Amino acid sequence: MKKLTKFLRFTALIAVFAFGFTACSNPAGGGGGGGNPPPPAYIITGSGTTFTATLSGSTIEGADGVAIASVISAIRTHAEEEDITIQFGSGGDNVLQIGSTSVSFNNTGGGTWGHITLRGSVNSTGSPTLAGDSVSITSTANISGGISEGGFYLTGSANLTIAGGTLSLGTGGTNGGINHNSTGLLTISGGVVASSRTNGTIRLQHADSKMIMSGGTVRHNLNGATAIAINVVSDDENAVIISGGTIGSMTGEHGGTITELPGMAIRSTGTGGITIRGNALITSSSVSNGTIRLQHATGGTLRIEGDTVRNQNSSGNSVGLAISVNGGDNSRVIITGGTVTPTFP
Repeated sequence: MKKLTKFLRFTALIAVFAFGFTACSNPAGGGGGGGNPPPPAYIITGSGTTFTATLSGSTIEGADGVAIASVISAIRTHAEEEDITIQFGSGGDNVLQIGSTSVSFNNTGGGTWGHITLRGSVNSTGSPTLAGDSVSITSTANISGGISEGGFYLTGSANLTIAGGTLSLGTGGTNGGINHNSTGLLTISGGVVASSRTNGTIRLQHADSKMIMSGGTVRHNLNGATAIAINVVSDDENAVIISGGTIGSMTGEHGGTITELPGMAIRSTGTGGITIRGNALITSSSVSNGTIRLQHATGGTLRIEGDTVRNQNSSGNSVGLAISVNGGDNSRVIITGGTVTPTFP
């Protein structure tokens, strides 16, 4: 009887552990795979300086006709550390206009965020969406405007996944779609991140910044030699790992009509490592800097195990470089697969 009792207790413990693991396996709080459906979204509406958040049709306490910062704070308090979804605008073609204000997600001032999923559409002319501390965000939202320092500015150990939607910023300001100044991870698995800004559409600014890309499009659409789609300042040995998607100084997207521009797809001024594998397309028509440029004098290793890296330049008698290495130290480039070519028919 004692042996049977111990066996039943052990079986119950395993069952509890399995349930806990399953319940935490989807950080975005979604269903899928036969799991529970995602919870209803907090919906933010309004314009100018006053906004309101509702959940299942009921207004959230502290989020009725107040500033956007107060709305975000009220949602954090109401969510009580649970994984949530926040929708910008009422849905469809409706765009939440927040003017020169910004949205900030952090754990200061009381309360802690669970995983945040963003959807809907928002336009801003002010500061970026700031993610700090240990906050983790998945975005399928459409974010646009003349935001001064990028659509997302990551600090602390914040993590961000772009899984869909668009992040599109016009001219003005120094940083583009995402300024990654965090020790956390930036993941691009879908959607489009585009800008016409200096310093790169995506900038890995922190020495320990890391980025993984498996899908989607990252592009710089400024017609200039110094334009950069991904600007790598990071010194992490696995700073950038690319296995899919499209990266380039270009207009258009993978699978459609692409017009290459004379900027760089990837520029690295840090000592961090870049690995390219899978089925991505990395392209430009750079005349002098190369589609990929390793600009640091001594550091930074580029490993190409798959994908296509190409330069479409054919102006005059010059042929653009697919890979440009500062100082001529070609040992920093290791090619074991894929297609690397100056021009692509």
